[in-house]
Amino acid sequence: MLTYHQVMTTDLSLLTTAATQWDAAAKDLETVQKTYNSQVRNVGIDEQWQGVARTFAQIANTRTYEQYSAAATEARAIASLLRDAHGQFVELRNKLKSAIADAAKEHMKIDDNGKATWTKRDDPGVKNDPDAATSIPKAEASWTQHIADIVQQFDDADQGVKLALAAATKDSDPNDGIDHGFNAKAEGDIEVVEGRRQAELARLDHWDDKQLAEMQRLERDNKNKAEFSQSFLAGLGPDKTIDYANRLRGLAKGDKKQDYEQLQSGLAANIASATKDTKSSFYDTWHQGLRKAGEKNYGSNTSPLYGYQAFLETMKHGGGYGKGFLDDLGNDIIGTEKKHPGIWNKISGHKDVGNDPLDGLLSIMSKQPDVATSFLDPGADGKNDHLKYLLKDRSWPKLTTIGPAGVHDLSDPATQVGLGAALEAAATGHPPLADGARPDPEARHTAAQTRVMHDTIVLADPGSSSAAPANLRRPLANALAEYGADTHEILSGNTAYPDHDGPWESNGRVNMSVDQDALRRTMRGLSEDPEAYATLHRAASDHISNEMDKLPADAQGYERKNPLDKAGAVLGAYSAIRDDVINDKRASDYSGADWKSKMAYHILGGAVTPVTVGAGKFPIGDALQRGVDYWTWEWANNMKGAADTEANIKISDNYLDTNKQMRTMIDQWAQKHHVSAEGPGKDIIEGMKGDVMIGATRGSAYTKNLLR
Repeated sequence: MLTYHQVMTTDLSLLTTAATQWDAAAKDLETVQKTYNSQVRNVGIDEQWQGVARTFAQIANTRTYEQYSAAATEARAIASLLRDAHGQFVELRNKLKSAIADAAKEHMKIDDNGKATWTKRDDPGVKNDPDAATSIPKAEASWTQHIADIVQQFDDADQGVKLALAAATKDSDPNDGIDHGFNAKAEGDIEVVEGRRQAELARLDHWDDKQLAEMQRLERDNKNKAEFSQSFLAGLGPDKTIDYANRLRGLAKGDKKQDYEQLQSGLAANIASATKDTKSSFYDTWHQGLRKAGEKNYGSNTSPLYGYQAFLETMKHGGGYGKGFLDDLGNDIIGTEKKHPGIWNKISGHKDVGNDPLDGLLSIMSKQPDVATSFLDPGADGKNDHLKYLLKDRSWPKLTTIGPAGVHDLSDPATQVGLGAALEAAATGHPPLADGARPDPEARHTAAQTRVMHDTIVLADPGSSSAAPANLRRPLANALAEYGADTHEILSGNTAYPDHDGPWESNGRVNMSVDQDALRRTMRGLSEDPEAYATLHRAASDHISNEMDKLPADAQGYERKNPLDKAGAVLGAYSAIRDDVINDKRASDYSGADWKSKMAYHILGGAVTPVTVGAGKFPIGDALQRGVDYWTWEWANNMKGAADTEANIKISDNYLDTNKQMRTMIDQWAQKHHVSAEGPGKDIIEGMKGDVMIGATRGSAYTKNLLR
C-alpha cells in the first residue's frame, strides 16, 4: 500500500522520461531488425544455400526476425503504459492537492502521514465550547479519511499499472521454442489489460479472499471507464456475463454479502459504460450475443430463469444507461416475448429475480425521464407503438401455480409497477415523485411528454369498466395532476380545447387536448385508489386557487363569471367521480368509509407545513394566503377536534362539498383582496358563490350521466 508521503513526493516526471526512452528503444530495435533482415536473414533464403541446414536456419532466422518485431511492439506498449500511468497519477495528485487546499480552508493541516489536525484548537472560543471535545475529533477523522480515500485511489491505480506492465512483458508465444520471448501482442492501455484480468477472474468457479479483493480493486479503479468495461464484457461475452451475475446474486449473503453486492453494482456500472456508444465495434457484437443469451434458460424446465430476467435484475443495481442501449433492449425483449408467448410467466423459485424483464426495464427508464419519454412517445407521426403495446396489446406475465386442482395463472401483485413509474416520468419529464411530494398543476411540458400523456388517457380509458390497473393508478394520477391547467379547461368545457387533439401550442406553452369523456372515465378509473383521487383533487384545487389569485377585486361580468363557472364545473366533476366510486357496489378494495378516510388523509397531508412540489417547495402554512391552503387548514383543524372516525368522515364530506370548498376559498379571496362581507362587498361575494354553483351543477350532471 502506498503511503501519503510517497504519493506526494514521488517524481512522476520519471515516468514520461522512461516512456521516451522506451519509444527510442522500439525504433532502435526496428533499425536492428532491418539490418538483421538484410545481412543475416536474407542469406538463409537465397538460392545459394541448400540442404537441411538451410531449412533449420530459415526457421531460426524467422523466429529471430519476429522477436525483433515483438520486442518493438512490447517497447511501445510499455511506453504507452508509462504515459497512461503518468496521466492517472498526475490527475490523482492534483485531486489530493485540491483536497488539502479545501482542508486548509476549514483550518485543517495535513501532516506527512496524511493525518488532519485542526489548527484552531487553542482559540478561546473553542475552549469554552462544550461540544468541541467531540466535534473536533470527528471533523479531523473525516478529513483524514477523505485524504486516505484518495491515497487508496492512487494505490489502486498503481496496482493497475503493475498488472499492465507484467502483462506487457509476458511471452506471447511460450511454445515457439524461445525462452522468455517478447510479447508480440503487448497492450498499451492499462484499462484494457485490467478488463481482461477481470474477465479472467470472473470465469473462475470460486474466488478466494485475495481474488475477491483484486476484483473489487479492479472495479474501484475503473468506475465508469468504457475501455475497461468493454474489455471486461467482451472477454466474458453476454452468456458468461449473465452466468457471472447469477453467481454474484447467489453469493450475496452472510459475511460476504456486502462484497458481492459491490461487485453486482460494479457489473451494472460496467454494462452502463460499455454500452453507452452504440456505434462502437464492441457494441454490435455484444448486442447480438445478448439477444441470444437473453432467451437462454439458465434455470430448469420446472423453474426457468431466462437471460433477460437475470440481466435486468443486475441492471437494477446501477443507472445512467445509454438511451440507445435501453431502447434496443426494450425492442429486443418485446421481440422475444412476441416470439415466445408466456415466456416470463413465473412458475417457482428465483425469488430475488423479477419475472418481467420489460417491466424491470421500464422501472430503470423511469429514473432517466428523457429515455422513458423517447421510448413511450408515439411520435408526431404515430409510428412508435410501444405505448399501445404496453397499455392495450401486451399479455402481462402471470404467476403460474400447480396443485391438485390443476394449473392456474394468477395476476402478479407487482405487475406494471415499472410501467406506472415510466409513464409518470415520460409524461412529466422528471423521475416519479417521492411519497408525500405534491404534483405541480402549472408544470410545463414538451410536445413529446404531452403526447405520452394524451395517448395514455386514450389508451387507459376503461370504457364501461370502472377501474384502472391497480399499479397504474397513483403514478398516472401524479402525471395527470401535472396537467392540471389543461384538465381544468377540458373539464370546464373551454371552447378552444375541443378544436385540438393532443399537443398544441399557444403563448409559448404546450397544451394538451383530449376527449373530455375519455378524460372523465380515466379519472374515474384512477380514483379507485383514494390516494390517486386525492392527488387529482388537490392539484385541481391548487390550480383553481392560482386562477382565483389572478382575479382582481373589481372584476365584472364575464371576467368574474368565467373563472368561477369553470372552477365549479371542475369540482362538480370531481364530486360526481367521488360519489360514483363510493357508491359502486363492484368496488372491493375499500369500503366507502375507508376510502373517504384515506382520501382525506392524503389531501390534508402537509396542510400546515411546507411540502415538496416537483423540484421545489410550496410555502404552505406560512400565512395561509391562498384559498386552497385555508380550506385544507380549516378542514384539518376541524378533524383534529372531532371525537371519532365517523365524525371525521362527516367533516370530510362537508369540506369536499363543492359549495363548501368554494365558499371557503372565496371568503379567503375576499379577505386577501379587502372585499368586505358587509355592504356592497356582500353582493360581490354572494354573486361569486352563485357563479360557482352554476358551473358545479353543470359539471356534476354531465359526469354523473357519463358514468351511469
